[in-house]
Amino acid sequence: MNSILEVRKVSKRFGGVEALKDVSLNVERESITGLIGPNGSGKSTLFNVITGFYKPDSGSVYFEGKRIDGLNPNEIYSMGIARTFQIPRLFASLTTLENMMLSPKGQKGENLLKAPLRKTWIKEESEIANEVKNLLKEFDMDGLHKMPASGLSGGHVKMVETSKGILGRAKLILLDEPTAGVHYAVGRNLFEYISYLRKTFNLTFFIIEHRIDLLFDYVDYVYVLHMGKLLSQGTPEEVASDPKVIEAYIGGA
Repeated sequence: MNSILEVRKVSKRFGGVEALKDVSLNVERESITGLIGPNGSGKSTLFNVITGFYKPDSGSVYFEGKRIDGLNPNEIYSMGIARTFQIPRLFASLTTLENMMLSPKGQKGENLLKAPLRKTWIKEESEIANEVKNLLKEFDMDGLHKMPASGLSGGHVKMVETSKGILGRAKLILLDEPTAGVHYAVGRNLFEYISYLRKTFNLTFFIIEHRIDLLFDYVDYVYVLHMGKLLSQGTPEEVASDPKVIEAYIGGA
Protein backbone atom coordinates (compact mmCIF):
# COMPACT_ATOMS: atom_id res chain seq x y z
CA MET A 1 0.00 0.00 0.00
CA ASN A 2 1.13 3.56 -0.72
CA SER A 3 -0.72 5.45 1.98
CA ILE A 4 -0.26 9.17 2.44
CA LEU A 5 -2.54 9.25 5.52
CA GLU A 6 -3.00 6.58 8.18
CA VAL A 7 -5.51 6.78 11.03
CA ARG A 8 -4.90 4.11 13.66
CA LYS A 9 -7.54 3.20 16.25
CA VAL A 10 -8.54 6.83 16.90
CA SER A 11 -11.13 7.58 19.58
CA LYS A 12 -12.54 10.95 20.63
CA ARG A 13 -14.96 11.61 23.44
CA PHE A 14 -16.94 14.75 24.30
CA GLY A 15 -18.22 14.31 27.84
CA GLY A 16 -20.33 11.16 27.79
CA VAL A 17 -20.50 11.02 23.99
CA GLU A 18 -17.92 8.93 22.16
CA ALA A 19 -17.78 10.65 18.77
CA LEU A 20 -15.12 8.29 17.37
CA LYS A 21 -14.52 4.72 18.50
CA ASP A 22 -11.30 2.99 17.41
CA VAL A 23 -11.44 4.29 13.85
CA SER A 24 -8.69 3.05 11.52
CA LEU A 25 -8.33 3.89 7.83
CA ASN A 26 -5.77 4.60 5.10
CA VAL A 27 -5.89 7.15 2.30
CA GLU A 28 -3.82 6.16 -0.73
CA ARG A 29 -1.51 8.71 -2.35
CA GLU A 30 -3.05 10.54 -5.35
CA SER A 31 -6.45 8.96 -4.72
CA ILE A 32 -9.86 10.53 -4.30
CA THR A 33 -11.24 8.88 -1.18
CA GLY A 34 -14.75 9.41 0.18
CA LEU A 35 -16.02 9.52 3.75
CA ILE A 36 -19.77 9.10 4.19
CA GLY A 37 -22.25 8.40 6.94
CA PRO A 38 -25.50 9.69 8.45
CA ASN A 39 -25.53 13.01 10.31
CA GLY A 40 -23.71 12.77 13.62
CA SER A 41 -21.63 9.77 12.60
CA GLY A 42 -18.31 11.47 13.40
CA LYS A 43 -17.11 12.55 9.95
CA SER A 44 -16.25 16.18 10.76
CA THR A 45 -14.82 15.12 14.12
CA LEU A 46 -12.42 12.82 12.28
CA PHE A 47 -11.35 15.66 9.97
CA ASN A 48 -10.81 17.88 13.01
CA VAL A 49 -8.60 15.22 14.59
CA ILE A 50 -6.57 14.78 11.39
CA THR A 51 -6.00 18.52 10.99
CA GLY A 52 -5.14 19.21 14.63
CA PHE A 53 -8.27 21.02 15.78
CA TYR A 54 -8.95 18.14 18.18
CA LYS A 55 -6.46 15.88 19.90
CA PRO A 56 -7.56 12.23 19.97
CA ASP A 57 -8.16 10.64 23.36
CA SER A 58 -6.42 7.53 22.03
CA GLY A 59 -4.96 6.30 18.79
CA SER A 60 -2.66 8.04 16.33
CA VAL A 61 -2.56 9.76 12.94
CA TYR A 62 0.33 9.52 10.48
CA PHE A 63 1.00 11.69 7.41
CA GLU A 64 3.69 10.42 5.05
CA GLY A 65 4.89 8.16 7.84
CA LYS A 66 5.22 10.95 10.42
CA ARG A 67 2.98 11.08 13.47
CA ILE A 68 0.93 14.29 13.49
CA ASP A 69 -1.71 13.88 16.22
CA GLY A 70 -0.88 16.42 18.92
CA LEU A 71 0.49 18.98 16.45
CA ASN A 72 -1.40 22.24 16.03
CA PRO A 73 -3.27 23.06 12.80
CA ASN A 74 -0.59 25.46 11.57
CA GLU A 75 2.10 22.79 11.89
CA ILE A 76 -0.03 20.23 10.08
CA TYR A 77 -0.79 22.73 7.29
CA SER A 78 2.93 23.42 6.89
CA MET A 79 3.52 19.68 6.39
CA GLY A 80 1.15 19.60 3.41
CA ILE A 81 -2.41 19.00 4.62
CA ALA A 82 -5.06 21.59 3.70
CA ARG A 83 -8.79 21.53 4.34
CA THR A 84 -12.05 23.29 3.68
CA PHE A 85 -15.04 23.58 6.02
CA GLN A 86 -18.78 23.04 5.58
CA ILE A 87 -19.26 26.80 5.89
CA PRO A 88 -16.91 28.74 3.53
CA ARG A 89 -14.29 30.80 5.36
CA LEU A 90 -13.14 33.37 2.82
CA PHE A 91 -12.60 36.97 3.93
CA ALA A 92 -15.69 38.61 2.44
CA SER A 93 -14.22 42.11 2.09
CA LEU A 94 -11.03 40.93 0.35
CA THR A 95 -10.88 40.23 -3.36
CA THR A 96 -10.58 36.74 -4.80
CA LEU A 97 -6.93 37.48 -5.57
CA GLU A 98 -6.21 38.67 -2.03
CA ASN A 99 -7.93 35.67 -0.45
CA MET A 100 -5.91 33.25 -2.54
CA MET A 101 -2.63 35.09 -1.93
CA LEU A 102 -2.94 34.32 1.79
CA SER A 103 -2.38 30.60 1.18
CA PRO A 104 1.35 30.21 0.38
CA LYS A 105 3.35 29.34 3.48
CA GLY A 106 6.28 31.29 4.93
CA GLN A 107 5.80 34.53 3.01
CA LYS A 108 8.51 37.12 3.75
CA GLY A 109 5.94 39.87 4.23
CA GLU A 110 4.45 37.96 7.16
CA ASN A 111 7.72 38.25 9.09
CA LEU A 112 7.44 41.01 11.70
CA LEU A 113 11.03 42.12 11.10
CA LYS A 114 10.77 42.15 7.31
CA ALA A 115 7.22 43.49 6.95
CA PRO A 116 8.26 47.20 7.25
CA LEU A 117 10.97 46.65 4.61
CA ARG A 118 8.93 46.50 1.43
CA LYS A 119 11.91 45.80 -0.81
CA THR A 120 12.51 42.48 0.96
CA TRP A 121 9.13 40.99 0.03
CA ILE A 122 7.59 42.92 -2.89
CA LYS A 123 9.13 40.61 -5.53
CA GLU A 124 7.81 37.50 -3.80
CA GLU A 125 4.34 39.05 -3.45
CA SER A 126 4.30 39.92 -7.14
CA GLU A 127 5.26 36.34 -8.04
CA ILE A 128 2.45 34.96 -5.85
CA ALA A 129 -0.06 37.35 -7.43
CA ASN A 130 0.97 36.20 -10.91
CA GLU A 131 0.67 32.55 -9.87
CA VAL A 132 -2.86 33.18 -8.57
CA LYS A 133 -3.87 34.99 -11.76
CA ASN A 134 -2.52 32.18 -13.92
CA LEU A 135 -4.37 29.61 -11.82
CA LEU A 136 -7.63 31.54 -12.09
CA LYS A 137 -7.16 31.86 -15.83
CA GLU A 138 -6.54 28.13 -16.19
CA PHE A 139 -9.88 27.42 -14.51
CA ASP A 140 -11.84 30.10 -16.42
CA MET A 141 -12.10 32.39 -13.39
CA ASP A 142 -9.61 35.05 -14.54
CA GLY A 143 -12.30 37.73 -14.63
CA LEU A 144 -12.98 37.27 -10.91
CA HIS A 145 -9.63 38.21 -9.39
CA LYS A 146 -10.72 41.76 -8.49
CA MET A 147 -14.16 40.75 -7.23
CA PRO A 148 -14.74 40.79 -3.45
CA ALA A 149 -15.34 37.30 -2.10
CA SER A 150 -18.79 38.44 -0.98
CA GLY A 151 -19.77 38.74 -4.65
CA LEU A 152 -18.74 35.25 -5.71
CA SER A 153 -21.30 32.54 -6.47
CA GLY A 154 -21.46 29.53 -4.19
CA GLY A 155 -19.76 27.37 -6.80
CA HIS A 156 -16.91 29.83 -7.31
CA VAL A 157 -16.39 30.10 -3.54
CA LYS A 158 -15.98 26.32 -3.38
CA MET A 159 -13.53 26.36 -6.28
CA VAL A 160 -11.49 29.16 -4.73
CA GLU A 161 -11.30 27.34 -1.40
CA THR A 162 -10.20 24.14 -3.12
CA SER A 163 -7.60 26.02 -5.19
CA LYS A 164 -6.03 27.54 -2.08
CA GLY A 165 -4.60 24.14 -1.22
CA ILE A 166 -2.57 24.21 -4.44
CA LEU A 167 -1.09 27.59 -3.58
CA GLY A 168 -0.23 26.30 -0.11
CA ARG A 169 1.66 23.41 -1.76
CA ALA A 170 -0.65 20.87 -0.14
CA LYS A 171 -0.23 17.20 -0.90
CA LEU A 172 -3.48 16.12 0.77
CA ILE A 173 -6.67 18.21 0.68
CA LEU A 174 -9.61 17.43 2.97
CA LEU A 175 -12.94 18.71 1.67
CA ASP A 176 -15.90 18.87 4.05
CA GLU A 177 -19.11 18.68 1.99
CA PRO A 178 -17.81 20.62 -1.05
CA THR A 179 -21.18 20.54 -2.86
CA ALA A 180 -23.29 21.73 0.09
CA GLY A 181 -25.54 24.61 -0.91
CA VAL A 182 -24.91 24.42 -4.67
CA HIS A 183 -27.02 23.05 -7.52
CA TYR A 184 -26.43 19.51 -8.78
CA ALA A 185 -24.84 20.69 -12.05
CA VAL A 186 -22.46 22.99 -10.16
CA GLY A 187 -21.60 20.13 -7.82
CA ARG A 188 -20.74 17.89 -10.74
CA ASN A 189 -18.57 20.63 -12.24
CA LEU A 190 -16.80 20.92 -8.90
CA PHE A 191 -16.04 17.19 -8.85
CA GLU A 192 -14.75 17.42 -12.42
CA TYR A 193 -12.52 20.24 -11.18
CA ILE A 194 -11.30 18.10 -8.26
CA SER A 195 -10.49 15.25 -10.65
CA TYR A 196 -8.56 17.65 -12.87
CA LEU A 197 -6.58 18.97 -9.91
CA ARG A 198 -5.75 15.45 -8.75
CA LYS A 199 -4.37 14.54 -12.15
CA THR A 200 -2.62 17.83 -12.92
CA PHE A 201 -0.99 18.48 -9.55
CA ASN A 202 -0.66 14.88 -8.27
CA LEU A 203 -2.90 15.72 -5.31
CA THR A 204 -4.74 13.44 -2.90
CA PHE A 205 -8.31 14.26 -1.84
CA PHE A 206 -10.25 12.98 1.18
CA ILE A 207 -13.86 14.10 0.87
CA ILE A 208 -16.89 14.17 3.16
CA GLU A 209 -19.99 14.33 1.00
CA HIS A 210 -23.72 13.75 1.49
CA ARG A 211 -24.46 13.63 -2.23
CA ILE A 212 -23.22 10.11 -2.61
CA ASP A 213 -24.67 9.86 -6.13
CA LEU A 214 -22.10 12.47 -7.15
CA LEU A 215 -19.32 11.23 -4.92
CA PHE A 216 -19.50 7.63 -6.12
CA ASP A 217 -18.91 8.71 -9.73
CA TYR A 218 -15.47 10.09 -8.86
CA VAL A 219 -13.96 8.35 -5.83
CA ASP A 220 -11.60 5.40 -5.85
CA TYR A 221 -12.47 4.16 -2.37
CA VAL A 222 -15.08 4.88 0.30
CA TYR A 223 -15.19 4.67 4.10
CA VAL A 224 -18.49 4.69 5.99
CA LEU A 225 -18.85 5.94 9.56
CA HIS A 226 -21.89 5.23 11.72
CA MET A 227 -22.26 6.28 15.36
CA GLY A 228 -18.52 6.94 15.55
CA LYS A 229 -17.48 3.52 14.26
CA LEU A 230 -16.18 2.39 10.90
CA LEU A 231 -19.15 0.53 9.46
CA SER A 232 -17.95 -0.37 5.97
CA GLN A 233 -15.25 0.29 3.38
CA GLY A 234 -14.54 -0.59 -0.22
CA THR A 235 -15.11 0.56 -3.78
CA PRO A 236 -18.24 2.64 -4.44
CA GLU A 237 -19.93 -0.45 -5.85
CA GLU A 238 -19.08 -2.57 -2.81
CA VAL A 239 -20.23 0.06 -0.34
CA ALA A 240 -23.45 0.82 -2.22
CA SER A 241 -24.46 -2.85 -2.05
CA ASP A 242 -23.50 -3.40 1.59
CA PRO A 243 -26.67 -4.18 3.61
CA LYS A 244 -25.16 -2.56 6.73
CA VAL A 245 -24.73 0.74 4.87
CA ILE A 246 -28.25 0.61 3.42
CA GLU A 247 -29.69 -0.03 6.90
CA ALA A 248 -27.65 2.79 8.47
CA TYR A 249 -28.88 5.32 5.92
CA ILE A 250 -32.48 4.20 6.13
CA GLY A 251 -32.30 4.31 9.91
CA GLY A 252 -30.68 7.74 9.83
CA ALA A 253 -33.06 9.17 7.22
